[in-house]
Amino acid sequence: MSSVEWIPRLAIPGGAVSAALLFAALAGAAVLEWRRRTGPRLRALRVATALLAWVLAVQPRWSVERVQESEGRLAVLVDGSRSMAVGADEPRSDAVRALLARWQGQREEVALHRFGSALGPAEWDDLAAATRARDDESRIAGAVAELVAGDGAGELGAVVVISDGADGDRRAPGEAPAPLEMNGVKIHTVAVGADETLRDDAIAELQADPIAFLRQPGEVRVVVRSTGSGGLRVPVTLRQGDEVVTEALVAVPEGGEAEAVLSFTPRRLGRAVYRVSIPTAEGDAVPQNNERAFLVRVTRDRLRVLLVAGAPSWDVRFLRAFLKRDPSIDLISFFILRTTSDMTMASPDELALIPFPTDELFREHLGSFDVVLFQNFDYGPYQMAPYLPRIRDYVQRGGSFAMVGGDRSFGSGGYAGTPLAEILPVRLPRSDAPPSRLVAEGRFSPEVDAELVRHPLVALAPEPGASVAAWARLAPLEGLNRVEAVEEPAQVLLRRPGRERLPVLVVGEAEEGRVLALTTDTSWRWGLTTGGRSGDATAFERFWDRALRWLARDPALEPASVTTDRERYGPEARVRVRALLRDARYRPIALETVRLALVDEAGSEQAAVEVTTDGEGRAEAELEGPARPGAYRAVALRAGERLAEEAFVVESGGDELADPRADPAYLEALAESAGGVAWGSPEAAPDLGAIDATRTEHLGSVELAPFASPWALLGALLLFAGEWWLRRRAGVR
Repeated sequence: MSSVEWIPRLAIPGGAVSAALLFAALAGAAVLEWRRRTGPRLRALRVATALLAWVLAVQPRWSVERVQESEGRLAVLVDGSRSMAVGADEPRSDAVRALLARWQGQREEVALHRFGSALGPAEWDDLAAATRARDDESRIAGAVAELVAGDGAGELGAVVVISDGADGDRRAPGEAPAPLEMNGVKIHTVAVGADETLRDDAIAELQADPIAFLRQPGEVRVVVRSTGSGGLRVPVTLRQGDEVVTEALVAVPEGGEAEAVLSFTPRRLGRAVYRVSIPTAEGDAVPQNNERAFLVRVTRDRLRVLLVAGAPSWDVRFLRAFLKRDPSIDLISFFILRTTSDMTMASPDELALIPFPTDELFREHLGSFDVVLFQNFDYGPYQMAPYLPRIRDYVQRGGSFAMVGGDRSFGSGGYAGTPLAEILPVRLPRSDAPPSRLVAEGRFSPEVDAELVRHPLVALAPEPGASVAAWARLAPLEGLNRVEAVEEPAQVLLRRPGRERLPVLVVGEAEEGRVLALTTDTSWRWGLTTGGRSGDATAFERFWDRALRWLARDPALEPASVTTDRERYGPEARVRVRALLRDARYRPIALETVRLALVDEAGSEQAAVEVTTDGEGRAEAELEGPARPGAYRAVALRAGERLAEEAFVVESGGDELADPRADPAYLEALAESAGGVAWGSPEAAPDLGAIDATRTEHLGSVELAPFASPWALLGALLLFAGEWWLRRRAGVR
């Protein structure tokens, strides 16, 4: 059915008030003319000119709008967020279930939907599932907009939203929703829990930086809210595991909030889970929001590197300059400029700048370094043999070690048979071997192993072919240390071309740690010499930047990664897991079956699914999250091998229950914005057959402004001129 609506309005500033004042002034002028007892023609002209002056001033206009009304379908949206599970006497979801049971079968073709963080279909035959309150979010406006946008046939006439109004998309209780594009579809709302009086003490807000630095104080801001009858003094406790980190006492005013700032100092690298809690008072309707957890990634504020160089050289100079120039690196370096066997004309005390602090470095502070670099360093003359086992143990516990070539490194430095030989990725010749077994002379351009060209240490370009070409353009190296063999399963990234194909760059792992062997002391030529030839001197710095980050296990350089869509979830929430999987050679694990699982701290699987990766090694799955609060990990496995993992937290409260109070004002504003009706309770809602599902579509509008034309102004001028002429003729001013 089509109809036309006439909508009047006034163009004068001030609207109806200004128009009324002007009308009163002009009417007064007409009355004065009437009282002067002039002739009837002058009186009529005065009234006509006054009316015309008024309409020209106020400019009345009419918007003519064509409207089409049609009977549409009805859809019912049920809030499935966890706030619907709370209530003063009974869960709010019970009242919703009773309303749906009353409506069941009252009207044909009424679609039932359930929403929370996402919109999904529900069944009238399974009202328990339709009203299950388990989602971590309640995106009311988003669910309505999605439903209307999906109505391609234009048959939807009205939507009935049943909710408590505690919408996570709004910024504050009672805040009106943003305008929705409804295309003539009405929104009716049914408020649940509007008359409840909840007694609730809650951690309403928790803010902590996602990154914390090792042995550096961090802070978490906690807001405590109470809806109790009087002021409270509430202890706020911060825990890591079962250990109490700190506690603060806050005074919460009646019906208000109070803030506490708690400090913590991480002691270990990696992911750490902390919990903040307040006591549960008697009669607390929502004890789930009395505890919240947060996850921080503990890292170093700067990469701490220990560089020990055995003799001055161009390679030493360039590497030390690069490390000192990088603000993200905390460098401790020692250079051996002379040995006890050097010929001198002065005593050692007069020549030494500082004594080599062997005991302090390798006994007291070794664990504080991320990477230890030996660059052309011979340990023998400095009584370091007793400390080599400590370096080995440091690496095997998760540290990193790199040895750079030269005449004092590898076999030439006497490292064969030492504890360091146990962790190096290459097998060393003895120092008393013939020189031909210790070093190889001559210039060469190293070649990248075709199977390892994607490794971040040699990937100078995004594409493998471009990386190979980039290495070929670098200046050649000069000489290298020979090794007897490569220890399995270490990887040879660069080789010297020729019959022997000697290893140049080898990387590997030693239990929990990482190791690197660069068998040449001329990598500086990738910078200075290459820059002189091509103008690009960045290859040296790019290589060493990635080498140090790889040794320190920078997550961005790991072959495989797993991410979750959030870091915190509620019990039994849906967890979306995404994985980018590559093997140890950084080749995509493409078109293979992998297992994505959620495991607890003990390693027990809570949920798992097998998926097939795409051509780039990507995989994705949605799993049902654990029911018990705590710390968990999402892991990716192939044939039982754990490829990557990511930590997340399950908490009983979370953002959804931080403020569980019903917000009927939000629902009223939502209904008003779309021409619907808001009912204050499920009991007040009418039967389905009485709910208006008429769809009102606006087909267009035209604005009429008859007095805005030049002809209206010309008519007014003629009328005024006629009145003036008659007055002059009658002798009236």
